[in-house]
Amino acid sequence: MTAPHRSTRARPAKAPLSAEAVVTAGLRVLRQEGLAAVTMRRVAAELDTGPASLYVYVAHREDLLLLLHDAVIATVPLRPVDAGRWRAQLASTITAAVHALNEHPGIGRVSLGRIPTGPAWAEMFDRILGLLLAAGLPRQKAAWNCDLIAMYIGAVAYEASIHDSPAAPPDPLQQAQDRRHADSGIEARLAALDPGRYPHLAASVTELTSGSAAERLANGIDVLITGMVGG
Repeated sequence: MTAPHRSTRARPAKAPLSAEAVVTAGLRVLRQEGLAAVTMRRVAAELDTGPASLYVYVAHREDLLLLLHDAVIATVPLRPVDAGRWRAQLASTITAAVHALNEHPGIGRVSLGRIPTGPAWAEMFDRILGLLLAAGLPRQKAAWNCDLIAMYIGAVAYEASIHDSPAAPPDPLQQAQDRRHADSGIEARLAALDPGRYPHLAASVTELTSGSAAERLANGIDVLITGMVGG
């Protein structure tokens, strides 16, 4: 006995395709499978459609990745510039951006080698520029420092995603640091150094390998900001 024909009208209707739907699907693939899996074909499959349908909303894969990157940056909380708290606000914004990117494995790489121009990225850096100006920096120096901050955010996020794990661990930055130390055998290598040839490294093994990823990130941000404002 043949099964009765099921009318297409009885099937659940697909959600209408839109730029927002494409980005949402892309983020879902990114979180579950990693950056390498985010292709036009894979995202189209996630939306139960063909790749050609996506080109109405995104020009190509690089365009899609920039949209995903901006969607992630849009989750970074931004507060009005408080001139009296500019340093704390700047540090918290950089920290929040790094963590947001780390929660979406691999997407931090998108800002390296290119300058994002999405609305969320522009809004975040408008706020960062305002904070640097509130610190008393000349506009030209503040503008150049925005580029430095962008590179720092991208580089830290990139290191946390080098292995492009398909699902973000509880603390990607800490996992990346632990993995780097384990893979390089850094503690054993430092401990084996000849103190006569490398006196400072040999005497600083504990200091060189200590500290959590969060502590190292905070130190990097502090050094970055201090260098920008000269104290």
